[in-house]
Amino acid sequence: MTETWMLFERLAATYDQVLPFFAEFGAQLVEVVDPAPGARLLDVGSGRGAIAVAAAARGCAVTAVDAAPRMVSLLGAAHPGIDTRVMDIHRLDLPDHSYDLATGGFVIHLVTDPRRVLAELRRVLRPGATLALTTPGPCEDHGRWDAFNAVWAEFAPRADPRGRPDDIDVAAELHTAGFLDVRTTDLAVHLPVADPQTCWNFHMSHGFAVRLDALSPPDAAEYERRALTELTRMHDSGGIILDRGATVHLATNPG
Repeated sequence: MTETWMLFERLAATYDQVLPFFAEFGAQLVEVVDPAPGARLLDVGSGRGAIAVAAAARGCAVTAVDAAPRMVSLLGAAHPGIDTRVMDIHRLDLPDHSYDLATGGFVIHLVTDPRRVLAELRRVLRPGATLALTTPGPCEDHGRWDAFNAVWAEFAPRADPRGRPDDIDVAAELHTAGFLDVRTTDLAVHLPVADPQTCWNFHMSHGFAVRLDALSPPDAAEYERRALTELTRMHDSGGIILDRGATVHLATNPG
């Protein structure tokens, strides 16, 4: 997915600020990896610091890198104790074997060359270090989001396919990169949302916004209208709960 950083540069001011969505996943991921205080942790595609902030709170020495300068600037201003850097994660300007743990939240499926990214992560991790990457995953929503998802299904065939995330078999890529002990675990968030407009604003504050970019202006306007109508129905039928899942891909660097 080329030039993805430009989308997130545009969204930086509102990213994870409407609802603490990525922050919730970040906190859960840090609980999964359970780093020791003082661990040197590299977080790639850090955004506004969902993982980095949670890890720093656990006493980790965190380096957070992102290709979007505005994301890095905002994270650094809010959390000056975190080492924040603008960096292309395909070419990490970091020394070999310098981190005890590396994380990446919802980024590996968006990069142009996953194999190069994984090779770089293996290079900067010390032998025996853990890598933890999240991608969108399953979540039980009891059918709450079926109608909302069906609206997009009507518009998707009209969307420009350029810029869509590539399908990636993360486990296979980790094995190819030479990582060992490849395994997965699932996370989920269930966030209550105050009203339909807040829910729509949330969707427009992260990668979901690329859907509207991929539609013609008339189709984008109609999709927004239909989506808000469905969110209003959800709100009036007992409230909106944002149900989303993530898969954590864990692996060990053999050195």
